[in-house]
Amino acid sequence: MLRQSIKLGQSTAYRWSSSAAALKTNAVDSSYVQQLQAEWKTAKSFKELPGPTRWQMFRGFMNGGEYAKMDMRNLMIYFRELYGDTFLMPGLFGMPNNLVTFNVDNFEKAYRTEGQWPVRPGSEVFVHYREKRADGFFKDCMGLLSSGEQWGRLRSIANPVLMQHRNAASYLQPMQRVNQQFVQRIREIRDKDTQEVPGTFLKEINHLTFESVAVVALDRELGLIRNPEKSPKAQKLFNSLQNFMQTFYELTMMPSIYKYVSTPTYRRFSRAMDDIFEVCSFYINQALERIEKNPADSAGMMSVLEQLARTDRKFAIVMSIDMLMGGVDTTSSALSGIMLNLAKNPEKQAKLREEIVAKLPHPTDEFTFSDMKALPYLRAFIKESLRVYPVAFGNLRATGADMVLDGYRIPKHTRLLMNSNLLLDDERFYPRAKEFLPERWLRQQPNESENLVADNMSPFVYLPFGFGPRMCVGKRIVDMEMEITVANLVRNFQVEYKYPTENAFKSTFINQPVIPLKFKFTDIKY
Repeated sequence: MLRQSIKLGQSTAYRWSSSAAALKTNAVDSSYVQQLQAEWKTAKSFKELPGPTRWQMFRGFMNGGEYAKMDMRNLMIYFRELYGDTFLMPGLFGMPNNLVTFNVDNFEKAYRTEGQWPVRPGSEVFVHYREKRADGFFKDCMGLLSSGEQWGRLRSIANPVLMQHRNAASYLQPMQRVNQQFVQRIREIRDKDTQEVPGTFLKEINHLTFESVAVVALDRELGLIRNPEKSPKAQKLFNSLQNFMQTFYELTMMPSIYKYVSTPTYRRFSRAMDDIFEVCSFYINQALERIEKNPADSAGMMSVLEQLARTDRKFAIVMSIDMLMGGVDTTSSALSGIMLNLAKNPEKQAKLREEIVAKLPHPTDEFTFSDMKALPYLRAFIKESLRVYPVAFGNLRATGADMVLDGYRIPKHTRLLMNSNLLLDDERFYPRAKEFLPERWLRQQPNESENLVADNMSPFVYLPFGFGPRMCVGKRIVDMEMEITVANLVRNFQVEYKYPTENAFKSTFINQPVIPLKFKFTDIKY
């Protein structure tokens, strides 16, 4: 049973503040409005948009249908070939339509008109579950999945806590401890002769990201890397997160009547959500009791959980749950891609190791925050890896105004799926796009006569963490987690992979590895 109160401070709503880019996006000037209105008068109607019919969608997703075995990426590419850069995917069984676009100019229009409280759809099944919970826990706090004024209030609580460098830096040591356990785990499970880890290594990566998120969201390590057999509650939470990811995609993308009838898939989803809530609540209440007994003084550094709880205790619980649901599989996907790029580009791996060892010569030395800021090739390597193996298909918004996209009238509140990450291997934007070139992200490129990023390229092509007020609230912590992990792997091991990497990922809402990750980890001799 959740405790009803915690006396850490009064609930406070902060005024929404955002980055300069977001402010510029939200300030839609009168000339731009006039431009939109002029375009509207001569545009084609919404009904004239190309795309499959509802019957084609229904039949295509059924067993044996032409879409049934396609992942998200291949489905989008298939529809693009049929219907062009902008098309409509009609919703089924009460689900809304999705307008899909590959046109970068359309991305900019959507972001420039999204307004003060941008709406990011796609979480209807979450909202349905939270609204229907018998205890009504989420009624007045849907978390950052909400929209409108409630979202604005909650985001203004989360931003000063999660988006500050100082708060992210406070987790440098806890995450390094988790990382050291991961390095030791690699040494324990790799084959003594081949030095390869088992093909199920993705599970170990998931344990790493699960523990890394837990030290922030739950204010503790759960022991799933060190002693998985002694952590049944943590294992239950981990398994529930895996079940949640699978059922969430099925309920969102596949035809379903879960809003009217509790289907088997929805019941699995609901059970996973119940278990996540139960276990997270247990750990969070333990943490809050500990904080209440030993609060940080004014000079001390408060944890993320304590800072959130001082402002809004219920939101602290909901935010902790949402960080786990949103931060484990996504970061695992990113790290899997980074490791594949390390293994397949040994000369780049060597260059990265040279930079890291020059800063910290011994593999047991711990990074400081200033060390992490002085590793430009590490950041470039990660950035290029997220281009080659993006985590998701793109970004989703509800249009914030009536507008014209590719000559069609698009009403306000239309769900817009912007396939930005399917443009990341386009030569128009990234010359030599098929090559892995971290150098393209360095300020001083080795060959100044060759541009590795197109001149005057739209900033809306590469958005791994989203854009504007609804960009990923955990970006700073995720960045640090990836940097620590990659740096520790490279200074401890030579990473190799001797198997094919074609079609390494399957695309749902995120890109998940589907090949056995039998990496070879050979100890670096110092």
